[in-house]
Amino acid sequence: MAYIPTASRILGAAAFSLSMAITTVVGSALPAAADGDYVVQPGDTLSMIAKRNGVSTRDLAAANSITDYQLIKVGQKLTVPSSTSQYTVRSGDTLSGIAKKMGVRSADLMALNNLTDPHRIRIGQKLQVPSGKAPVAPAAPSTRRYQSLPARIVNNPDRLGLVGSFEKWSAKYGVPTDLLMAVCYQESGWQARIVSNKGAVGVGQLLPPTASWVARDLIGQPELDLNKPDDNIRVSARFLRWLLGYHGDENMAIAGYYQGPTSVATRGLYAETEAYVEAVQGGRWRFQSS
Repeated sequence: MAYIPTASRILGAAAFSLSMAITTVVGSALPAAADGDYVVQPGDTLSMIAKRNGVSTRDLAAANSITDYQLIKVGQKLTVPSSTSQYTVRSGDTLSGIAKKMGVRSADLMALNNLTDPHRIRIGQKLQVPSGKAPVAPAAPSTRRYQSLPARIVNNPDRLGLVGSFEKWSAKYGVPTDLLMAVCYQESGWQARIVSNKGAVGVGQLLPPTASWVARDLIGQPELDLNKPDDNIRVSARFLRWLLGYHGDENMAIAGYYQGPTSVATRGLYAETEAYVEAVQGGRWRFQSS
């Protein structure tokens, strides 16, 4: 059983066992897109918006020049692709490069878009893709350096899109990126919208009181929201940094994340905690960049 903190103690992270039951946090109903536009609502993810509007996440990302699937914000207006596929020209694109990416001929792409000069395309221009081919959003450059990521990450755009957040906040707080990734993978499999049966939330599976303490006292931004993946990873990284300093030992810090720092210091490691530490350390190779 995971460490359950009391109000009088510094709170440890609630451990989330992948074998334990989880509940999915279900967002409120989303408004239908009007005139091809959708305004991002609180709790939205790119994949949710795509599903509700009957398009793929990749098509939606490509139509809005999004390369990091986590970087959408409340109030942002997204263009929802129609049944006729579109590609939005990005910096560095060439017509031949776009055609290759789409799996179509340059001549067909030019004909459908009434183009007479293949060199005259502009950033932000929306091109129709012939034969119903779906545009493919390129992976964020940083993800290409991780060759051993688990399949459940690679095959899920929302989870794969978290790589940038892991890199950013691990660098900010001086935590090894592979360690932060491995801890969060052990906790949730990088799932942003789950809660454990103890109430731990999101990617890092932090208990709300723990996260509130970290956000308020360690980061100085009490408004950080566990339901936002980037905020969740930030708080998790900062908490892990604190644990590394508190325990002065990497394995003990991992144990403190699972069992709670006070419990580890006063009671030692439980058998399940030892197994947790071993699983995290044994899986770090998957999250090392090339």
